[in-house]
Amino acid sequence: MRGHLMGALVALVVPLAHAAPAAEPVSATWEDIVRLVEQHPRLSAGRAQVDAARGAVDAACSVPNPVLEGTIGEGFARNGGPSRAEWGLALTVPLGWVAGRGYRIDAAEAGVDAARAESEGLRRDVLVQLRTLYWSLVYEQARVASLEALVAQTSALAQTVARRVEKGEARPVEATRVEIEREKVAGELDAARTALGARQAELALWVSGTPSTTVVAVADLDALPNVVERDAALERVRRNHPALALARARTRAVQAEVGVEERARVPSFALTGYTSDQLDARAFGVGVALDLPLWNWNRGRIAGAEASLAAALRQAEATRLELEASVVDAQAACQASVETATRVRDGVLPRSETAAATLEKTYQLGEASLLEVIDARRTLLDARRSYLGSLAQAQIDCSRLGALVGEEST
Repeated sequence: MRGHLMGALVALVVPLAHAAPAAEPVSATWEDIVRLVEQHPRLSAGRAQVDAARGAVDAACSVPNPVLEGTIGEGFARNGGPSRAEWGLALTVPLGWVAGRGYRIDAAEAGVDAARAESEGLRRDVLVQLRTLYWSLVYEQARVASLEALVAQTSALAQTVARRVEKGEARPVEATRVEIEREKVAGELDAARTALGARQAELALWVSGTPSTTVVAVADLDALPNVVERDAALERVRRNHPALALARARTRAVQAEVGVEERARVPSFALTGYTSDQLDARAFGVGVALDLPLWNWNRGRIAGAEASLAAALRQAEATRLELEASVVDAQAACQASVETATRVRDGVLPRSETAAATLEKTYQLGEASLLEVIDARRTLLDARRSYLGSLAQAQIDCSRLGALVGEEST
């Protein structure tokens, strides 16, 4: 579905890209992406569906046209007298539509509400997909920056080892070991840059229509999102989630159909006014046409509509239960991710950084082995990787929860 955004998003972001040389990166905040989402082709199609539903309401409110019948012919007298033209006119006004008109309007208005709910649900889905891609790019940017710093630190360590080897304070094999460690970190940096390029190209397709544009996501990854409490999240979902609004609208439409079928048993009638000019007479008057429900009382259609209503009510209940289960799961995932990121930030990362720095200084003083330094640096690398991953996961999990409760920022 991401490819569908390409044409619609170009119109908004291309001016931003043209403001700088082609080689310059294009910065994009999450607010920029949210504004672009409104031009998504599927959302435009959803708005068109709402307009079509409104047209159905206008059709349900309209009054059927009267029927005008006319006849003309040649009349001949039975006694052999002269013939002349005869004509007749009849105007019929149907009134059978009156009985079910209100229910038909209710069904059409429920269709408008259903179209609106579907459009809002689609918008939230698109925002979640974009949010996931956006924070994945932010994560890759931070991972590359972290690995670049680590490569620089490892290179400095390699220089320290080389000086100690020259002075005879360390064995030559230690220089080889630290070079191997630097190559490992450099290899991981190359892989991270490749992943970053892929995320940038993917987001560039959404933003500027071409993967060659370098997009830089501007966001603070360290700022953890707020966790909505479970009860508050459930209350907000029950109040405004589009899936529940859609289920209610469909139930209302079926209820209206039941009313239409029940009113179909009411005898329909039509009023007719006529005038005619015949060979030997002129006439005018009115008439009534009445549809008598003698053999067909519409029991089958009524029973079918009532069964459909029962199914719609049960489906609405199932939708509510499934949605609330999704909220419980999303809220737990958001809270767990935030707690994990906080624990790594406050407890694991500082200690790993301190241990690595202390062992490196101790090694320079000749009081620690190189293996201890390398092990500490590997622990630090794992801690940074875990921290960045937990930050990105917290943003993604809380974005899913935000989409469920209807936060505009998601």
